[in-house]
Amino acid sequence: MRCKVTTKLGGVEYTFDIEEDKEIEVLHKVAVLGNPPTACNECGVEDADMFQLKSNKDKEANVYVNVHCKNCGADAKLGLYKAGGFFWHDFKKYVRGE
Repeated sequence: MRCKVTTKLGGVEYTFDIEEDKEIEVLHKVAVLGNPPTACNECGVEDADMFQLKSNKDKEANVYVNVHCKNCGADAKLGLYKAGGFFWHDFKKYVRGE
C-alpha cells in the first residue's frame, strides 16, 4: 500500500510518500508524520508557524529528527519503535551541561 501525507510547519509544506507491504504500517506512519506536535508543553505556544522541522546526526551517525519550537527553543524528538514505526516525544528544552 502507498499513501502520501502533507503537513505544514513554520510556513513550509512537507509531503511524505510512504510505501509499505502492510497497510497498517502505512496508516501508522501517515498518522504520525501527518500530525507533528504543534503545541509546546514547555512555553504553551500553539501556532504551527512557530515550529520547524530540524535534523542532525551525532558522531556515531545516529539521525535525529525534531520539531523545534522557535518561541522557547524546545524540541520534540521523533522516536523510533524497535518493531518499526514512529512516535513523537513531548517538547523538552535542552541546556548544555545538564
